[in-house]
Amino acid sequence: MIVSWQTIAVIVAYMLVVIAIGVWSTKRVSSMRDYLVAGDGFGRWVVSFGIVGAIVSGAGVLGNAGSGYGTGYALYVQTMGLSFLGLTLAYFLLAKPMTVIAKKHEVYTLPDVLALRYGDSRAVRILSGVATALGSLIYLVVQFVAIGYIGTTIFGWSLGLSLFVGGAVVVAYCVGGGIVAAMWTNFFQLLVLSVFVVYFAVYTVSQVGGLTALHRQMAEIDPELVAPWHASGAFAWQNVLVYAFFVGLLAYAGVPHISTKFLTIRNLEVIRWIPLISCFLYLFAVAATWIGMAYRVQAEQGVVPPVDEPDAVLPALMLDSFGPVVVGIMIAAVLAAVMSTTDSFMVLSGAAIVRDIAKKGLGLRLSDRQEMTWSRVASVLVMVVAGFIALNPPEFVLSLMAVAWGALAAMLGPVLYLGVRWKRATTQGAVAALVAGIAIGGVLALLNRTVFADAPLLAPWNIAAIGVAVSYLALIVVSLLTKPQSSRMFAHFAAHAATPAPALGTSGRSRS
Repeated sequence: MIVSWQTIAVIVAYMLVVIAIGVWSTKRVSSMRDYLVAGDGFGRWVVSFGIVGAIVSGAGVLGNAGSGYGTGYALYVQTMGLSFLGLTLAYFLLAKPMTVIAKKHEVYTLPDVLALRYGDSRAVRILSGVATALGSLIYLVVQFVAIGYIGTTIFGWSLGLSLFVGGAVVVAYCVGGGIVAAMWTNFFQLLVLSVFVVYFAVYTVSQVGGLTALHRQMAEIDPELVAPWHASGAFAWQNVLVYAFFVGLLAYAGVPHISTKFLTIRNLEVIRWIPLISCFLYLFAVAATWIGMAYRVQAEQGVVPPVDEPDAVLPALMLDSFGPVVVGIMIAAVLAAVMSTTDSFMVLSGAAIVRDIAKKGLGLRLSDRQEMTWSRVASVLVMVVAGFIALNPPEFVLSLMAVAWGALAAMLGPVLYLGVRWKRATTQGAVAALVAGIAIGGVLALLNRTVFADAPLLAPWNIAAIGVAVSYLALIVVSLLTKPQSSRMFAHFAAHAATPAPALGTSGRSRS
């Protein structure tokens, strides 16, 4: 084993904390409403930390450091360039209406929201359930890859053992408590992660003389490392900017681990400060790019050994630079990033399969308790499948995360964004958009990572961005060509506008 017993002790203590949170959360869950949307919901701090904790995944932290080492700023610009604005836009477009309908209707998942919007369409529900399950699987694979890097590079375990231990811990604390466990552990984990990333970024950048010196030395290594995109290849401007615009800005909250958390907001008063808090928290995590860049400079200078895989930068730097207790805290922070996203997708995948596809889509009769039990079983099975797929990891973790995020954004973003805010969108338009998003942003994107990996289709244009654009276009064109339809959701908002409901907007002070 590479690490010392002191390091192991710190990590075990951290794991005991998150498992304790999971056990406590399980006692607060007695129904699917509790399991998926936390009953009456959370206050501004738990929601803000929960959303950003789910966004800032282990793949994001390890991947940002790895991309900084291997590609400079290009992959960061692609995945994060417009994400701050995209997250803020999502709050303003989606948070209020989704909070209102969560209090007035039995909506626990994103397919629940879409079915309510599009005339209780079974086709919309099943397609959005399939999209959620498929996207969640892809994203879980990404998180398992990050778990694999931690286990193999830090603990010296085999990849299989690393995946098993990491997955087992997430299952232990989250399978019982559902979204309650996920949100409260995200709160704790993001606190740990933020302190770690800020400290590590300041430390590593100072080692190379500050940001100005870092950029100058990176440019000496390769001018493209400090450019927003590269002249050709996977990080040409067609890939970087198009992804940043369509996925990062126009469909950012199409990913269900963000949008479904709007259903957990306690009341409208809570929303007021969430965008500012979330963007502030988001700043901490993306600083990991500078850590990788600083390591690249030091590796070129011979100060630190180069790494075989860019995503191993953080583990290598931790073990070489700090004592065992500090290393334990830092490893716990990276694990926090991994688990804070893994738990969200574990809950979402099980709910998509059991609630959205089997029960609501195909009409399988399940009681509330049976639905909750089978959702937990399905979540564990999806975790097992994701673990097996992760046994063959990609070159850059962050690039696979971009594929997963882009697939979800293409499959679900347009029908959610336009559906909630455009009354003219029809069920036929939603079905067309879902089919287009799944086919291009989901299936074709996966084929480009596997079957067509050596010669991706439509390269260098980004497939996920194309999927988002085509999905929006399909929704608009088909909706305009079909007969206008009423929606129970808009009927409710018309009544809400005429007679404001104080219980949603002002009553009850946020407790968290």
